[in-house]
Amino acid sequence: MADTKISAATNNATVASTDEFATNKAGASQRTAASAVKTFVNTAPAFAAGTASAGTWPVLASGTVLTTAEAGAMERNATNFYLTTDAGNRGIVPVMHFIRCNATRTLPNDTATNAIFNSPTNGRLTLETGCYLFEMMAIVTAMSATSGNAFVNILGAGTATAAAWLWRFSGIDNTTPGSSVDDDSQYIVTSTSAVLTAGTGTAMRFRATGTFEITAAGTLIPSIDQVTAAAAVVSIGSYFMCYRIGSDAVVSVGQWD
Repeated sequence: MADTKISAATNNATVASTDEFATNKAGASQRTAASAVKTFVNTAPAFAAGTASAGTWPVLASGTVLTTAEAGAMERNATNFYLTTDAGNRGIVPVMHFIRCNATRTLPNDTATNAIFNSPTNGRLTLETGCYLFEMMAIVTAMSATSGNAFVNILGAGTATAAAWLWRFSGIDNTTPGSSVDDDSQYIVTSTSAVLTAGTGTAMRFRATGTFEITAAGTLIPSIDQVTAAAAVVSIGSYFMCYRIGSDAVVSVGQWD
């Protein structure tokens, strides 16, 4: 906690009962009532800043969540944090993983499966087992004018064992990807999309959102595979994010019945 003193101490070093604690105030032995400690903890729960060293920040230990949600409770099990605003409103607290292009990324001039992001260098995320919700959005320019665009592979060359894919992939093949036109839309049950409706445009925009399960921990590398080789460019602001919503067998969180 922060440097806040427990001031309610009496000048008597002898602890009178089990409701008092021996304390030291300004070098003098004194005693503090349990009620004063409780008041201090409840009214001044400020924590000092941690450091880069382990064990210096507050930690909420993992355990079994309450059978019945309790108003104001903060909980953590093996996969998630939970908060409850009132007895009927317990929900997960997202712990978000994200990566974003802060500069353009020029892809290799080939038709291989290439990482969409390269800062950090590998564009690679290590995930534990669990069920994840994800979202992705990107614009890719300087593509070939030959009819066709690209496949998008959420897992890429990652090592994780992933299953139960269900996601929506929508976008357009258009030289001006900011155009106000309807997107082509697909629903995907593998890690790799189909090609968007083919065109001769030199750019594409797309958005993807859905869920997947990681049944064996490993890596995930959001990737793209061009139909025709070109030194295509991933635009600034393109991003991928995901967070775990539970174990790989999670069914629900909340007051479902």
